[in-house]
Amino acid sequence: MKAIYLFTIFFFSLFTGQEKTKYNMPDYEDVMMTSTSYNLPFNVNFTSSTYPKNLKRLEQKSNGEYLNILEYNKNGNLIYKYYRQYVSENWDGKYLTIIERNIYNDKNQPVKTLILHSNTGASLNEYHYDAVGNIILVNSTGIPIIGGNENAWRYIESLLKPEDFDKDKNILKLNNKKNKSAYVFEYDFNKKLVKAFHKDQPSNHDFHSVYQFNDSNQLMSKTVLDQGKIYYDNSYFIEYKDNKKITKEYDEEKNLTQTTTEYSEDKFTLIETVNTEYKFNQKRKYFGKTLIFDDSFTQENDEKTFEKFDLDEYNMPVKMISEKNGKIDSTVIFTNKYEFY
Repeated sequence: MKAIYLFTIFFFSLFTGQEKTKYNMPDYEDVMMTSTSYNLPFNVNFTSSTYPKNLKRLEQKSNGEYLNILEYNKNGNLIYKYYRQYVSENWDGKYLTIIERNIYNDKNQPVKTLILHSNTGASLNEYHYDAVGNIILVNSTGIPIIGGNENAWRYIESLLKPEDFDKDKNILKLNNKKNKSAYVFEYDFNKKLVKAFHKDQPSNHDFHSVYQFNDSNQLMSKTVLDQGKIYYDNSYFIEYKDNKKITKEYDEEKNLTQTTTEYSEDKFTLIETVNTEYKFNQKRKYFGKTLIFDDSFTQENDEKTFEKFDLDEYNMPVKMISEKNGKIDSTVIFTNKYEFY
Protein backbone atom coordinates (compact mmCIF):
# COMPACT_ATOMS: atom_id res chain seq x y z
CA MET A 1 0.00 0.00 0.00
CA LYS A 2 2.86 2.34 0.88
CA ALA A 3 4.54 1.66 -2.48
CA ILE A 4 1.32 2.47 -4.36
CA TYR A 5 0.94 5.67 -2.37
CA LEU A 6 4.51 6.78 -3.18
CA PHE A 7 4.05 5.93 -6.87
CA THR A 8 0.86 7.99 -6.95
CA ILE A 9 2.69 10.99 -5.48
CA PHE A 10 5.52 10.58 -8.02
CA PHE A 11 3.13 10.20 -10.96
CA PHE A 12 1.12 13.25 -9.88
CA SER A 13 4.28 15.32 -9.51
CA LEU A 14 5.18 14.73 -13.16
CA PHE A 15 2.14 16.77 -14.14
CA THR A 16 2.37 19.41 -11.43
CA GLY A 17 6.12 20.11 -11.53
CA GLN A 18 5.57 23.18 -13.67
CA GLU A 19 3.49 25.61 -11.69
CA LYS A 20 1.18 27.39 -14.10
CA THR A 21 0.98 31.15 -14.00
CA LYS A 22 -0.93 33.67 -16.09
CA TYR A 23 1.30 35.47 -18.58
CA ASN A 24 0.16 38.76 -20.07
CA MET A 25 0.96 37.93 -23.68
CA PRO A 26 1.20 40.73 -26.24
CA ASP A 27 -1.95 41.23 -28.24
CA TYR A 28 -2.22 38.64 -30.97
CA GLU A 29 -0.24 40.23 -33.77
CA ASP A 30 -1.64 38.78 -36.99
CA VAL A 31 -4.81 40.89 -36.98
CA MET A 32 -5.24 44.65 -36.90
CA MET A 33 -7.31 45.15 -33.78
CA THR A 34 -8.27 48.79 -33.66
CA SER A 35 -9.12 48.56 -29.98
CA THR A 36 -5.52 47.70 -29.03
CA SER A 37 -3.55 49.92 -31.42
CA TYR A 38 -1.79 53.07 -30.21
CA ASN A 39 -0.79 54.17 -33.68
CA LEU A 40 -3.97 54.90 -35.63
CA PRO A 41 -4.92 58.60 -35.82
CA PHE A 42 -7.97 59.65 -33.77
CA ASN A 43 -8.44 56.07 -32.56
CA VAL A 44 -9.96 55.99 -29.05
CA ASN A 45 -10.73 53.29 -26.53
CA PHE A 46 -11.19 52.84 -22.80
CA THR A 47 -9.08 50.58 -20.60
CA SER A 48 -10.37 48.65 -17.60
CA SER A 49 -9.32 51.54 -15.34
CA THR A 50 -10.79 54.37 -17.49
CA TYR A 51 -14.04 52.69 -18.61
CA PRO A 52 -17.04 54.75 -17.34
CA LYS A 53 -19.25 52.54 -15.20
CA ASN A 54 -22.28 51.10 -17.04
CA LEU A 55 -21.29 52.64 -20.38
CA LYS A 56 -23.14 50.94 -23.23
CA ARG A 57 -22.20 53.00 -26.27
CA LEU A 58 -20.05 55.93 -27.33
CA GLU A 59 -20.47 57.62 -30.71
CA GLN A 60 -17.84 60.12 -31.77
CA LYS A 61 -18.14 62.40 -34.82
CA SER A 62 -16.16 65.18 -36.44
CA ASN A 63 -17.70 67.43 -39.11
CA GLY A 64 -20.73 65.13 -39.11
CA GLU A 65 -18.65 62.05 -39.97
CA TYR A 66 -18.38 59.08 -37.62
CA LEU A 67 -14.82 58.50 -36.40
CA ASN A 68 -15.40 56.03 -33.56
CA ILE A 69 -18.17 53.89 -32.13
CA LEU A 70 -17.54 51.83 -29.00
CA GLU A 71 -20.17 49.45 -27.65
CA TYR A 72 -19.91 47.37 -24.46
CA ASN A 73 -21.93 44.58 -22.87
CA LYS A 74 -23.20 44.75 -19.28
CA ASN A 75 -19.93 43.25 -18.01
CA GLY A 76 -17.94 46.14 -19.47
CA ASN A 77 -16.47 44.06 -22.31
CA LEU A 78 -15.92 45.77 -25.66
CA ILE A 79 -18.18 44.01 -28.15
CA TYR A 80 -18.06 46.47 -31.04
CA LYS A 81 -15.41 48.89 -32.28
CA TYR A 82 -16.13 51.01 -35.36
CA TYR A 83 -13.29 53.20 -36.57
CA ARG A 84 -12.86 55.46 -39.60
CA GLN A 85 -9.65 57.09 -40.73
CA TYR A 86 -9.45 60.03 -43.11
CA VAL A 87 -7.18 59.29 -46.09
CA SER A 88 -7.59 62.09 -48.65
CA GLU A 89 -10.11 63.95 -50.77
CA ASN A 90 -9.08 61.76 -53.72
CA TRP A 91 -9.63 58.50 -51.84
CA ASP A 92 -12.88 56.68 -52.67
CA GLY A 93 -15.16 57.80 -49.84
CA LYS A 94 -12.32 59.85 -48.27
CA TYR A 95 -12.26 57.47 -45.25
CA LEU A 96 -11.26 53.86 -44.78
CA THR A 97 -13.29 51.87 -42.25
CA ILE A 98 -12.23 49.15 -39.82
CA ILE A 99 -14.81 47.34 -37.66
CA GLU A 100 -13.99 44.91 -34.86
CA ARG A 101 -16.49 42.55 -33.23
CA ASN A 102 -15.61 40.60 -30.07
CA ILE A 103 -17.40 37.60 -28.56
CA TYR A 104 -16.75 36.51 -24.93
CA ASN A 105 -17.21 33.38 -22.81
CA ASP A 106 -18.65 33.23 -19.29
CA LYS A 107 -15.19 34.03 -17.87
CA ASN A 108 -15.19 37.34 -19.78
CA GLN A 109 -12.40 36.05 -22.04
CA PRO A 110 -12.61 36.97 -25.74
CA VAL A 111 -13.19 33.78 -27.71
CA LYS A 112 -13.73 35.28 -31.15
CA THR A 113 -12.71 38.46 -32.96
CA LEU A 114 -14.11 39.32 -36.38
CA ILE A 115 -12.75 42.19 -38.48
CA LEU A 116 -14.14 43.98 -41.50
CA HIS A 117 -11.65 46.27 -43.26
CA SER A 118 -12.88 48.35 -46.19
CA ASN A 119 -9.54 48.13 -48.01
CA THR A 120 -8.30 44.60 -47.25
CA GLY A 121 -11.26 42.32 -46.47
CA ALA A 122 -12.42 40.24 -43.51
CA SER A 123 -10.65 38.15 -40.87
CA LEU A 124 -11.60 35.91 -37.97
CA ASN A 125 -9.65 34.72 -34.93
CA GLU A 126 -10.90 32.13 -32.42
CA TYR A 127 -9.07 32.05 -29.07
CA HIS A 128 -8.58 29.05 -26.76
CA TYR A 129 -7.17 29.12 -23.21
CA ASP A 130 -5.77 26.84 -20.53
CA ALA A 131 -7.31 26.56 -17.07
CA VAL A 132 -5.56 29.68 -15.71
CA GLY A 133 -6.29 31.85 -18.74
CA ASN A 134 -3.17 31.56 -20.88
CA ILE A 135 -3.88 31.65 -24.60
CA ILE A 136 -2.88 28.28 -26.12
CA LEU A 137 -4.39 28.29 -29.61
CA VAL A 138 -5.69 30.76 -32.19
CA ASN A 139 -7.64 29.50 -35.20
CA SER A 140 -7.74 32.01 -38.05
CA THR A 141 -9.29 32.50 -41.45
CA GLY A 142 -10.18 35.36 -43.74
CA ILE A 143 -11.68 36.70 -46.95
CA PRO A 144 -9.27 38.95 -48.88
CA ILE A 145 -10.43 41.64 -51.25
CA ILE A 146 -9.57 40.65 -54.81
CA GLY A 147 -8.39 43.27 -57.30
CA GLY A 148 -6.84 46.71 -57.04
CA ASN A 149 -9.92 48.79 -56.30
CA GLU A 150 -9.16 51.18 -53.45
CA ASN A 151 -11.63 50.95 -50.57
CA ALA A 152 -13.52 48.19 -52.40
CA TRP A 153 -15.65 47.40 -49.31
CA ARG A 154 -16.56 51.00 -48.61
CA TYR A 155 -20.13 49.82 -47.99
CA ILE A 156 -19.20 48.64 -44.47
CA GLU A 157 -19.20 52.27 -43.26
CA SER A 158 -23.00 51.90 -42.98
CA LEU A 159 -22.71 49.05 -40.41
CA LEU A 160 -23.18 51.20 -37.32
CA LYS A 161 -24.44 48.54 -34.88
CA PRO A 162 -23.41 45.01 -33.87
CA GLU A 163 -26.70 43.70 -35.27
CA ASP A 164 -25.87 45.19 -38.70
CA PHE A 165 -22.40 43.67 -38.56
CA ASP A 166 -23.67 40.19 -37.64
CA LYS A 167 -26.02 40.15 -40.64
CA ASP A 168 -23.39 41.33 -43.13
CA LYS A 169 -22.95 39.04 -46.14
CA ASN A 170 -19.17 38.76 -45.73
CA ILE A 171 -19.43 38.05 -42.00
CA LEU A 172 -21.90 35.24 -42.74
CA LYS A 173 -19.42 33.80 -45.25
CA LEU A 174 -16.58 34.20 -42.76
CA ASN A 175 -18.43 32.36 -39.98
CA ASN A 176 -19.13 29.47 -42.36
CA LYS A 177 -15.53 29.01 -43.49
CA LYS A 178 -14.11 25.64 -42.43
CA ASN A 179 -10.46 25.95 -43.51
CA LYS A 180 -8.67 27.65 -40.62
CA SER A 181 -5.00 27.92 -39.78
CA ALA A 182 -3.87 27.09 -36.25
CA TYR A 183 -1.38 29.18 -34.32
CA VAL A 184 -0.16 27.39 -31.19
CA PHE A 185 1.29 28.79 -27.97
CA GLU A 186 3.50 26.28 -26.14
CA TYR A 187 4.49 27.09 -22.54
CA ASP A 188 7.60 26.14 -20.56
CA PHE A 189 6.84 27.56 -17.13
CA ASN A 190 10.18 26.41 -15.66
CA LYS A 191 12.14 28.41 -18.23
CA LYS A 192 9.52 31.20 -18.27
CA LEU A 193 9.17 31.20 -22.01
CA VAL A 194 6.40 30.73 -24.55
CA LYS A 195 6.97 29.34 -28.03
CA ALA A 196 4.46 30.34 -30.72
CA PHE A 197 4.23 28.68 -34.13
CA HIS A 198 1.93 27.63 -36.96
CA LYS A 199 0.69 24.10 -36.35
CA ASP A 200 1.01 23.00 -39.97
CA GLN A 201 4.81 23.31 -40.05
CA PRO A 202 7.31 20.54 -39.13
CA SER A 203 7.29 19.38 -35.54
CA ASN A 204 10.65 21.00 -34.74
CA HIS A 205 9.04 24.44 -35.29
CA ASP A 206 11.81 25.73 -37.60
CA PHE A 207 10.06 29.11 -37.88
CA HIS A 208 8.63 30.34 -34.61
CA SER A 209 8.50 33.14 -32.06
CA VAL A 210 9.77 32.91 -28.48
CA TYR A 211 8.46 35.17 -25.70
CA GLN A 212 10.77 35.27 -22.66
CA PHE A 213 9.59 36.41 -19.21
CA ASN A 214 11.50 37.35 -16.04
CA ASP A 215 10.89 36.23 -12.45
CA SER A 216 8.24 38.93 -12.06
CA ASN A 217 6.40 37.52 -15.11
CA GLN A 218 7.22 40.63 -17.14
CA LEU A 219 7.85 40.17 -20.85
CA MET A 220 11.59 40.52 -21.57
CA SER A 221 11.78 39.79 -25.29
CA LYS A 222 10.14 38.49 -28.40
CA THR A 223 12.52 36.79 -30.80
CA VAL A 224 11.56 35.42 -34.21
CA LEU A 225 13.70 32.45 -35.22
CA ASP A 226 14.13 30.41 -38.39
CA GLN A 227 16.26 27.25 -38.02
CA GLY A 228 17.97 28.78 -35.01
CA LYS A 229 18.70 32.15 -36.61
CA ILE A 230 17.16 35.22 -34.98
CA TYR A 231 15.44 37.67 -37.30
CA TYR A 232 16.28 40.85 -35.48
CA ASP A 233 14.11 43.20 -37.54
CA ASN A 234 11.05 41.22 -36.36
CA SER A 235 12.21 40.94 -32.74
CA TYR A 236 12.39 43.25 -29.74
CA PHE A 237 14.05 43.26 -26.31
CA ILE A 238 12.75 44.88 -23.11
CA GLU A 239 14.45 46.23 -19.99
CA TYR A 240 12.82 47.45 -16.78
CA LYS A 241 14.50 50.24 -14.83
CA ASP A 242 12.75 51.89 -11.89
CA ASN A 243 9.22 52.48 -13.22
CA LYS A 244 10.29 52.51 -16.87
CA LYS A 245 9.81 49.89 -19.56
CA ILE A 246 12.46 50.24 -22.30
CA THR A 247 11.94 48.40 -25.58
CA LYS A 248 14.81 48.13 -28.08
CA GLU A 249 14.59 47.11 -31.73
CA TYR A 250 17.42 46.24 -34.14
CA ASP A 251 18.04 45.70 -37.84
CA GLU A 252 19.47 42.49 -39.30
CA GLU A 253 23.03 43.79 -38.74
CA LYS A 254 22.14 44.14 -35.04
CA ASN A 255 22.26 47.93 -35.20
CA LEU A 256 19.91 49.63 -32.75
CA THR A 257 17.11 51.23 -34.79
CA GLN A 258 14.54 52.27 -32.20
CA THR A 259 14.21 52.70 -28.45
CA THR A 260 10.80 53.15 -26.83
CA THR A 261 10.50 54.14 -23.18
CA GLU A 262 7.16 53.77 -21.43
CA TYR A 263 6.44 54.95 -17.89
CA SER A 264 3.64 56.16 -15.65
CA GLU A 265 3.18 59.69 -14.37
CA ASP A 266 0.27 60.07 -11.97
CA LYS A 267 -2.68 58.52 -13.86
CA PHE A 268 -1.04 59.03 -17.24
CA THR A 269 1.28 56.97 -19.43
CA LEU A 270 4.15 58.55 -21.33
CA ILE A 271 5.73 56.85 -24.34
CA GLU A 272 8.98 58.27 -25.72
CA THR A 273 10.39 56.94 -28.99
CA VAL A 274 13.83 57.58 -30.49
CA ASN A 275 14.23 56.17 -34.01
CA THR A 276 17.75 56.23 -35.44
CA GLU A 277 16.83 54.61 -38.76
CA TYR A 278 14.33 57.26 -39.87
CA LYS A 279 15.72 59.90 -37.49
CA PHE A 280 12.69 60.98 -35.55
CA ASN A 281 11.88 61.56 -31.88
CA GLN A 282 8.37 61.30 -30.49
CA LYS A 283 6.84 61.84 -27.07
CA ARG A 284 3.21 60.85 -26.47
CA LYS A 285 1.05 61.11 -23.36
CA TYR A 286 -2.02 58.94 -22.79
CA PHE A 287 -4.83 58.65 -20.28
CA GLY A 288 -5.57 54.95 -20.60
CA LYS A 289 -5.46 54.68 -24.39
CA THR A 290 -6.66 58.23 -25.03
CA LEU A 291 -3.96 60.43 -26.55
CA ILE A 292 -3.37 63.69 -24.65
CA PHE A 293 -0.52 65.06 -26.75
CA ASP A 294 1.95 63.99 -29.43
CA ASP A 295 5.22 65.94 -29.64
CA SER A 296 7.38 64.81 -32.59
CA PHE A 297 10.49 65.94 -34.45
CA THR A 298 11.73 64.58 -37.79
CA GLN A 299 15.37 65.40 -38.46
CA GLU A 300 15.26 64.83 -42.23
CA ASN A 301 12.52 67.43 -42.74
CA ASP A 302 13.65 69.56 -39.79
CA GLU A 303 9.96 69.51 -38.84
CA LYS A 304 8.46 69.69 -35.38
CA THR A 305 4.79 68.72 -34.98
CA PHE A 306 2.69 69.02 -31.85
CA GLU A 307 -0.85 67.73 -31.31
CA LYS A 308 -2.74 68.58 -28.13
CA PHE A 309 -6.15 67.20 -27.18
CA ASP A 310 -8.79 68.63 -24.86
CA LEU A 311 -10.90 65.97 -23.14
CA ASP A 312 -14.48 65.75 -21.85
CA GLU A 313 -15.59 64.49 -18.43
CA TYR A 314 -15.04 60.87 -19.56
CA ASN A 315 -11.58 61.66 -20.92
CA MET A 316 -12.55 61.45 -24.58
CA PRO A 317 -11.23 64.09 -27.04
CA VAL A 318 -13.43 67.09 -27.81
CA LYS A 319 -10.78 69.22 -29.54
CA MET A 320 -7.39 68.76 -31.18
CA ILE A 321 -4.99 71.55 -32.12
CA SER A 322 -2.14 70.62 -34.46
CA GLU A 323 0.99 72.75 -34.79
CA LYS A 324 3.87 72.58 -37.24
CA ASN A 325 7.11 74.30 -36.28
CA GLY A 326 5.27 76.35 -33.66
CA LYS A 327 2.40 77.54 -35.86
CA ILE A 328 -1.19 76.25 -35.73
CA ASP A 329 -1.77 74.01 -38.74
CA SER A 330 -5.29 72.69 -38.08
CA THR A 331 -8.03 72.34 -35.46
CA VAL A 332 -10.42 69.40 -35.18
CA ILE A 333 -13.61 69.41 -33.09
CA PHE A 334 -15.15 66.15 -31.84
CA THR A 335 -18.69 65.57 -30.60
CA ASN A 336 -19.25 62.64 -28.24
CA LYS A 337 -22.58 60.98 -27.51
CA TYR A 338 -22.89 58.52 -24.59
CA GLU A 339 -25.50 55.88 -23.77
CA PHE A 340 -25.52 54.01 -20.44
CA TYR A 341 -27.19 50.87 -19.13
